[in-house]
Amino acid sequence: MDFFIRQGASDPILKLKLIDDGKNGKSSFNDLLETANITFDMYNLVTNDPAILNAVCHLTTAVKKYNYTNDEYYITYRFTEDQTAEKGKFDGIVTIQFMDVNNTPTTKLILPIKEKLTINII
Repeated sequence: MDFFIRQGASDPILKLKLIDDGKNGKSSFNDLLETANITFDMYNLVTNDPAILNAVCHLTTAVKKYNYTNDEYYITYRFTEDQTAEKGKFDGIVTIQFMDVNNTPTTKLILPIKEKLTINII
């Protein structure tokens, strides 16, 4: 997936839709998401130097209008003007750290799984 943003801009917001692959019970997975720590990392494709590390992402939902039983979950991240100051291509990585009932880290999921996320600052 390619994401484009202008140099020095904070919009548009990076928005990644979480896909339900049917492997997890939907309600339990959604409950785990709501208490998870979600972070964003970005690395320069040429130098592999980190440009952003452990920046906080947000989880948002959108209720489907034709089927009220299934919400769609999105992970969003808003860049700052400083983070987009340098033109170039970058690898984007979103990490979801799930927590148990005692707020202890459990499973870690690194996104995107199906296709690479490339951030293009133009």
